[in-house]
Amino acid sequence: MADRSEKVTLMILEKRLATAGIAYAAFRRVASAPRAVVSPAQAGTVDSIQYLRAIAAWLVVFHHLSASLSSQFGWKNGFAIGAIGVDIFFVISGYIMAMIAARTAQFSPLEFMLRRLARIAPLYWLMTFAFCLVCLLYPSVVNNPGMSWSRLLFSLFFLPDFVTGTTLPTLILGWTLNYEFFFYGIVALSIWLSGDRTLLVAALILCACVTLGILIDGSKIFEFYTQPIILEFVLGILIWNYGASIYSKSWFKPLWLFAVPLAFAALAWSGVYSDQIRYMIWGIPSALFVLGAVPLLSMRLPWLARLGDWSFSTYLLHIYVIQFFVKVIAAGAMDNYALMAVGAVLALGVILLISALQFSCFERPATRAFNRWLGTLWPKDGRVS
Repeated sequence: MADRSEKVTLMILEKRLATAGIAYAAFRRVASAPRAVVSPAQAGTVDSIQYLRAIAAWLVVFHHLSASLSSQFGWKNGFAIGAIGVDIFFVISGYIMAMIAARTAQFSPLEFMLRRLARIAPLYWLMTFAFCLVCLLYPSVVNNPGMSWSRLLFSLFFLPDFVTGTTLPTLILGWTLNYEFFFYGIVALSIWLSGDRTLLVAALILCACVTLGILIDGSKIFEFYTQPIILEFVLGILIWNYGASIYSKSWFKPLWLFAVPLAFAALAWSGVYSDQIRYMIWGIPSALFVLGAVPLLSMRLPWLARLGDWSFSTYLLHIYVIQFFVKVIAAGAMDNYALMAVGAVLALGVILLISALQFSCFERPATRAFNRWLGTLWPKDGRVS
């Protein structure tokens, strides 16, 4: 009886060991299987996006420094390719808006637009009024765009001047923000009408706008909102939705590391450019850059993240520091290249310093205050602002 009991016990033990062995083998297979790569943003970190913002902003800074010197002294603009930073910004914006739409628990179009306003408007309004003041007091220091009350009023609402028909805002660099808010409006409208969180409906609307611009001859404002450059937002949306399936391939990283620098070098060397096909010449390379940089720039670089934090301030103010440098300092040192180089370095340092101060002392506190007020209207429920 005891022998039979021992045999039964041994049989049960053997079965359990066999089951455990199968489970362990299955575990090993799962553990060793290749995992799908997800973007840092999808995993909850946006460090790479901040790095990209920093890179884009400083590309524009060096472009405007080169362009201002060439305009003042008749030199060749040796860094025209730096303007591609704007295209990188637009691709990033498409990506980020798609991420926000996907990760927001309960999407309110009004809240979405107000949170975009909270992020952009306080500093933009401050810079706009500061620019108006400088134009009134020291018009020779800046390239005055021709101030008017209608232009100022529409600029504050991120709109072209419907009175005079001009599309440039009071703060010249604000033309990109007019596009941004147009895109935000389409995002809010598309989700409100269709409930589509992938933003593919928004992408189709943007494509339709460009198609209308090709088919119809309209006003300057109509042409502004139907320019092919808005397709760069579409590229960012597509990267969010389909990028992971591309950069998870084993061949992607080495190809990206080889092809993207080569493409940018070719663009810089050739000087090829056209407004009508900018989205192809600069937009597609920008999208390819963002596509690879999002997963590959995953290392911790606090200094670059800081530059990303300050990038909006950098973008809005840099042109005016550069203009002051070129018109006041460089003009007096035209034959002294060493002195001019020192002045350029100092100008870049001033841009960096003011960007940091503006972000810490005004931009971040103002945005947080605005968002706290919005929080009283829309309590937190997993929304991404």
